[in-house]
Amino acid sequence: MILPLDLKFLSLPFVYRLLITLAVLVVVVILAWWKKQLSVSGLIAAVILGTGTTLIGGFSSLSLYLFFLLSAAVIGHFSRRIRGLEKIHKKGGRRDWMQVVANGGPAFAAMVVYAFTSHPLFLAVFAACLGEACSDTWASEIGVLSHSEPVSILTFTKVPKGLSGGISLLGTSAAFLSSVFYGLFAVSCYTGIELPLVMVVILSSFAGVMADSFLGATVQAHFYNDKEDILTEHSKDREGNALKLVRGIRFMDNDMVNLLSNIIAFILCWSLGSLFI
Repeated sequence: MILPLDLKFLSLPFVYRLLITLAVLVVVVILAWWKKQLSVSGLIAAVILGTGTTLIGGFSSLSLYLFFLLSAAVIGHFSRRIRGLEKIHKKGGRRDWMQVVANGGPAFAAMVVYAFTSHPLFLAVFAACLGEACSDTWASEIGVLSHSEPVSILTFTKVPKGLSGGISLLGTSAAFLSSVFYGLFAVSCYTGIELPLVMVVILSSFAGVMADSFLGATVQAHFYNDKEDILTEHSKDREGNALKLVRGIRFMDNDMVNLLSNIIAFILCWSLGSLFI
């Protein structure tokens, strides 16, 4: 169940709740846009998801979204000092609407299900989905700061920093720490969530990150740029010439992988959590 303070907010007339929510979110997302964390389309998507979440689950639920956004901004500020990753990654630092939906859509879906069922399990699923998205971001942004080269999650051979499917001890540890945070958020933001369900949130979040790496190493599209002699997520070179697909499925980009891994966290938390609640 939602905390009493949020229940008071949710008892306000709809227009008041909407205006308060928009006032808070507009400030936050404009700051994120100014700090180059969101594109215009990403800003709009974040406002829509954040508004819907707050109107259903109150500001405690919104805080889980904001922790993801703010922590990603802070960590990304430092990790961007690592040069050369833009040659590998398809998208830059600003999150567009597709990235926002891929990382926040399943969590919002869980909140919508909670609105219709009032079942506390879906509050845990909400936390697990955001935990997966945040943990994946921490793993990527912090992992590239590791002094040691990452290894493939499949073969454990060394791979270039920033390449999807690569893991490092530093990045994996960061992902697990973020998952633990979201387990703690779940028990502190919602009543009726006991220790077994907290463990499910942590496990589901972390498992989703590992699934993300596995999908990145198997089905995510990677192309070879022979001019720069690198494996990249870009389907075209700087001149607009199509690059040869050497691994994965052509339409399976990073956004699709993020969405699938988030859905895996959703399903895993829902199925395992049903055993305890």
